[in-house]
Amino acid sequence: MRIMNLHKLLRFAFLCLVLAMVAGCSEKDSFEQPQLNVSEKDITFSNQMGEKTITVNTNCKEWIATTPKPWIHLTQSGNEIAVRVDANTTGVERSSYILVDGGLAVEKIMVRQSAADFSLDIANGEVVLPQAGGTTTVDVNMESSLYELHQSEQPEWLQVIKKKRGLKFISKPNYGTVERTTKLTVSVGGKTHDIAVRQPGVATFILACNPGNPFSLHRMMDFEIRRGSILSEYGAPDAENGIYEESYFFKTPSPLFKDVVYVHDTKHFVPTRIYTRSLVKEGVDAVKSQAFQDFLKGSGYVRDEKDPNHYINVREHFTMDVDIMESNNSVVLFFYQMHEQDRDYETFRHLELGPLELLDKADKKVGAVEEYEAGKKSEEVKRQVSKSSEVEAIVYKTTDPTLVARTYYFYTRGGDSPAPQGKEGSVEQYSMSFSRPNLGIWQYGNEWFVTREFDRLLTSNGFEFVSYNGRHHVYARRSDYLTLAISGGKFSDVNDGQPVMQVSVLYKKNVFEGSKQQRMAKIERMLKEHKVRK
Repeated sequence: MRIMNLHKLLRFAFLCLVLAMVAGCSEKDSFEQPQLNVSEKDITFSNQMGEKTITVNTNCKEWIATTPKPWIHLTQSGNEIAVRVDANTTGVERSSYILVDGGLAVEKIMVRQSAADFSLDIANGEVVLPQAGGTTTVDVNMESSLYELHQSEQPEWLQVIKKKRGLKFISKPNYGTVERTTKLTVSVGGKTHDIAVRQPGVATFILACNPGNPFSLHRMMDFEIRRGSILSEYGAPDAENGIYEESYFFKTPSPLFKDVVYVHDTKHFVPTRIYTRSLVKEGVDAVKSQAFQDFLKGSGYVRDEKDPNHYINVREHFTMDVDIMESNNSVVLFFYQMHEQDRDYETFRHLELGPLELLDKADKKVGAVEEYEAGKKSEEVKRQVSKSSEVEAIVYKTTDPTLVARTYYFYTRGGDSPAPQGKEGSVEQYSMSFSRPNLGIWQYGNEWFVTREFDRLLTSNGFEFVSYNGRHHVYARRSDYLTLAISGGKFSDVNDGQPVMQVSVLYKKNVFEGSKQQRMAKIERMLKEHKVRK
């Protein structure tokens, strides 16, 4: 009897053990093994500043990328890492690594930066030598014993020397206007690869490239280096002091347009200013020539019928403005990215210009504004007074759910621009804040653009587009010089901190005078903006 009970007990214990094992396996099977992999485990850079993007695929909830070297800069965005390196001025190759750590899964990415001018991809090889000539070193990322170099021709302007880990090119200056070319052949593992060697001639005209949105440092650097430009100056951002712009100045092969400049916002990764310029009379004469028009046409630019100084390149999604300043014999070519409106938008049935009867009138002072707003049942929310007790600005909250606020700015006696005689205390400018920005503007990244529908409404009321500086779209009317500056943004004490469209209204008699750059500079100096004082 005891034996029977013991046998049953053993069977029951065995069954419990099996069930526990099954349950354990089930629990183990439900656990997802941490996985993390990267698109590249070994990246190389030339001695120039450069940028590459690494894609991270992982099921880890959180991961972080770190590097021990200060010359490597990492920016995480979604499942990508932007890897940027400083210029290598050491004269020797340097290397380090990036650790991508997901906690229980880690990947290591090797980073190498050569002392050569650029690295050559043998499979798709092209070497662009500077127009000025000189020595150009190229890293081919392999031992010299592993490949053979063949030259079908040996031009008198070029000498090629095979080095341990690369090639050295010694070229003479190309003072002609025609590009020089030759071809090299590299044999690796029984396969042959052609390498095109180009040296641009003297280029009369220089155009910038579209660095993309978000701004691609690699695209910009690659474009300039390949056409023979040399990075001459770098302006670093200063985030601690609120300066996020980063600047790159290149010396170009052109005898007229000797430099090209790219400036971008490192906080929002968008271009802010791109231009090339000539500071001699020959440059002004050159852009007036038919040769310049032929050059632009061949580069994909089409001249605007309404504005002869405005050009559009649909292929590159780029526009260009030619700004000639005869007084100092200079010309600047400004480049802007094109942004296509994402959809149709509802707009105003009629153009809302606000209380024009109060604007810039000698007999309409602060009291007239207070009376007007009282009649609208508006609420004063802020009043700014100068040290000399002059009213500088008043902000009103309206009862209109769409036009939520009006801000008035008054002429004052003191300051950098004292009031014209008789205008002290009169309205110099006012701005209207609309709670529905899409009635006139639409957002792309950190920028706001005027909608097609609002533009048609403005032009049908006699307004012409003057310019855009990255923030304000300026329209003006020639009949009375009424000027509108349109922008989008957020203000902590307007519309509960939600985005608004602001339309600033003022009179500016010389708004159409001077170059486009000069016009915008005048308007920017004159525009008064709503700011919250602490």
